[in-house]
Amino acid sequence: MTSDAYPGRPAALGSRGMVTAPHALAAQAGVTTLTNGGNAADAAIAIAASLTALYPHMTGIGGDAFFLYYDAASDAIHAYNGSGAAAHEATLDFYAARKDSHIPERSGAAVLTVPGAVDAWYALHERFGTLTMESILAPAIGYAQAGAPAARSFVAAIHRLRDMLSQDDAARVLLVEHGPRRTGDRFANPALAQTLREIAKGGRRYWYEGEAAAAIDRCCRSVGSPLRARDLAAHRGLFTQPCRGHFFGCASLTMPPNSQGIAALVAQQTYEAYCEQHGDLQLADGSAQRVHAQSEAIGYAYADRDACVGDPRDAAPWAPLLDGAHTRALAQAIDPNALAQEPVAHVDAGDTAYFACVDSGGNAVSFIQSLFHSFGAGVVVPELGIALQNRGTAFELTAGTLRSLVPGRRPFHTLMPCMLLRDGRPWLVYGSMGGEGQPQTALQLTTRILVDGHDPQTAIEAPRWRFTRDATAEPAQLHLEARFSQACRAGLRARGHELHVLGDFDESMGHAGAICIDRERGVLVGGADPRGDGAALGL
Repeated sequence: MTSDAYPGRPAALGSRGMVTAPHALAAQAGVTTLTNGGNAADAAIAIAASLTALYPHMTGIGGDAFFLYYDAASDAIHAYNGSGAAAHEATLDFYAARKDSHIPERSGAAVLTVPGAVDAWYALHERFGTLTMESILAPAIGYAQAGAPAARSFVAAIHRLRDMLSQDDAARVLLVEHGPRRTGDRFANPALAQTLREIAKGGRRYWYEGEAAAAIDRCCRSVGSPLRARDLAAHRGLFTQPCRGHFFGCASLTMPPNSQGIAALVAQQTYEAYCEQHGDLQLADGSAQRVHAQSEAIGYAYADRDACVGDPRDAAPWAPLLDGAHTRALAQAIDPNALAQEPVAHVDAGDTAYFACVDSGGNAVSFIQSLFHSFGAGVVVPELGIALQNRGTAFELTAGTLRSLVPGRRPFHTLMPCMLLRDGRPWLVYGSMGGEGQPQTALQLTTRILVDGHDPQTAIEAPRWRFTRDATAEPAQLHLEARFSQACRAGLRARGHELHVLGDFDESMGHAGAICIDRERGVLVGGADPRGDGAALGL
């Protein structure tokens, strides 16, 4: 693993622990928790809670969470699905009466699924945590009560969405009238601080059956949402088995459906098979050959994803997609010199917070938490100081499909925490925010780290591409950061790609994080994304 002659930030190094998070103060909360005797599970919850105060546009307890946890004592990896199901009153008839052809992205009607994050925190804590919840949540409570300097991304989101936020009375007061106007302005949220205190004291019961559930019910009734207290009381996340593929000698793990994670595994295996089939091609980092092959692999992987990913109870059989014969066939269909398929891409605007922790005992967690779009549905529960997610917009208002809105069904989810394993144990713990872009970032990062030998920071800082469309009526485009060479751009255009060149570093490429566990040297190597506001910190 090398970063020789690379001009960016050096990778973080440690031997007793490592965290990476999209906000530096949240990363510090994780390190403090480790220093106070906590393990990776404790540190992850401390980071998750701190981000609700520090990065409320990207995440919060009004949203969902997924994690992978490696328990060193049992040498086992556990996956947890912390997504909430559609409300009992969230029916096709409910939206037909509103004359909606699709679920609105914002407003009360966008709030139709249970927020599962708090349940995920307690599932992780009850099985693996060591410290009390009061001590774990203390840093987050401090940030919310006393205030903390507002990050660049948070301030930019408020300015960009000021009109939307002003449509909800509580959101307008909290974020527009009392929110930060410049990067570094102090932002406090005493209502959230009190909510976190109550969560620490009352546990998940407070959130799903107590005063928090009652406050969410009152808010939802007032804004025309179908979500009710009965839906929160019925919520249970679930431990499950990770979805497993392979990539250049490593086992590749992520979440099974309703997560889109299998798209990353299909793309990884397809690209590996393509490299084996075309060993004479110069698939160097930053080359048109690599970008073309990987974007084609992503396109095929998304077609597979869209055919099978739904609620875990309804998902179509997906294990055959990771059969070597299938991904080898996809690789053979890729033309090295031209687009070989009709691109599959959706309009995508997901905001998320990804973070990871490794402790001195070898425990590791890959954790992702989200409101979906910035500030979720734009609806704030005033007594709780939290925004509610709009993850239910992934449902379709037509019957009979994998994504049809059905009460009690979990929606399609972009969230996908990831790990690469060597000899059965985590070697790379990684992930990214970025909605539909998450599998694309995963493919690029793992190729740079595993194949090219870059350290996590170098791999994260390198220029990225993203295949998506900006609006339903617009064609899908390959979005490139401007640091890709003119030769690369010309080669992609010659192959038929429609390009959109962005700035040198663009936040739409996601906030990635990664920790490499170098057991041979007893060293942890971490990276955090300059496209965000975070840091990787070692002990």
